[in-house]
Amino acid sequence: MRCALTITGKVQNAGYRGFIEDKARDRHLKGYVFNASDGSVKMICEGACDKIDEFVDVITLHEKDIFVENIIRDDISGFALPIPDTFGRVKTDTKEDTYRKLDKGIDAIKSVKKDTVLLKDIKEGQDKLIGGQDKLIGGQDKHTELLTDIKEILEKIAEK
Repeated sequence: MRCALTITGKVQNAGYRGFIEDKARDRHLKGYVFNASDGSVKMICEGACDKIDEFVDVITLHEKDIFVENIIRDDISGFALPIPDTFGRVKTDTKEDTYRKLDKGIDAIKSVKKDTVLLKDIKEGQDKLIGGQDKLIGGQDKHTELLTDIKEILEKIAEK
């Protein structure tokens, strides 16, 4: 069986095509997937009907980064359409898509930098806390020595 799938929702710029590719290969489907300019993801797939049904169920995600609203399935028959031996992605990104993805990557790097700065602040705070604990322990040692001295003096007074 061969069919065309159109997937709508929040399905681009989140690694969805790679996910689709992996799940299709797991089921030994043939075909290809690509991002369409209308924001949908489209694909042609070929394989056993039950495997395609299972595949459609697995790729229907409702997560934070990927949210599938609808999958339109059209059976294809009656004309020859070349299908690769293994399932793969067709690169359809425009220059604008590439720039948008680069901007997204830059934003991700900036957030890592912010987290790293925060870690430095936490480390400095931990160092100060450890220094304060060391001083407290040193003060406790002096306090213990003083109490020992006082005890010795009181014992000497009690002896007299």
